[in-house]
Amino acid sequence: MPLKTSYIEKELLAQVAGGDENAFGQLFHTYHQELADYIFYLTRSQPLMEEIVQDSFTKIWVHRERLLTVTNFRSYLFTISRNHTFNSLRSLAREVIQKNQWALQYHREMENSADMEEGDRQLYYKLIEDAVEQLPPQQQKAYLLSRQKGLRHEEIASQLQLSRETVKRHISLALRAISSYVRAHAEKALLVVLTFLAGA
Repeated sequence: MPLKTSYIEKELLAQVAGGDENAFGQLFHTYHQELADYIFYLTRSQPLMEEIVQDSFTKIWVHRERLLTVTNFRSYLFTISRNHTFNSLRSLAREVIQKNQWALQYHREMENSADMEEGDRQLYYKLIEDAVEQLPPQQQKAYLLSRQKGLRHEEIASQLQLSRETVKRHISLALRAISSYVRAHAEKALLVVLTFLAGA
């Protein structure tokens, strides 16, 4: 539980500012669980929550001299942690967007490549078939109607009785899933070949 008396907290902050590790440990144990619950509420991720909590307390220790001017440690701690959380989430969002863009580009390039060996091309198509079979039903239907029958989003939406935006989302998610599956399994196939050649 948070410290009850502001005087006691002020004394504790002064001790931490002076480098007292035991006092810092007391602060940590007092606020750790409450902060962890708050950060998990924001992120819904146990690993990210643990990283942010650790980083926040580390930052407070590194800049502990600033505690001499802090009048409300809980507010100070949660502000630091909240800012760190939002920065982390923005960074993760950028990474996801970049990975998705790369996955879509990779899929298009592989489909259109004229330089692939016939064996590689057959392996690639087989991996795509396997990946499509593992898609959720609606994603699978939308993808097949788009890629195999060449239907436009509006036509697919009419057949599946979905909105055009939902169809677009299904196809986009399907492409990402297929690209991820192909990359992962193609890498495994290549590793098997290289291992065989090394032992030959």
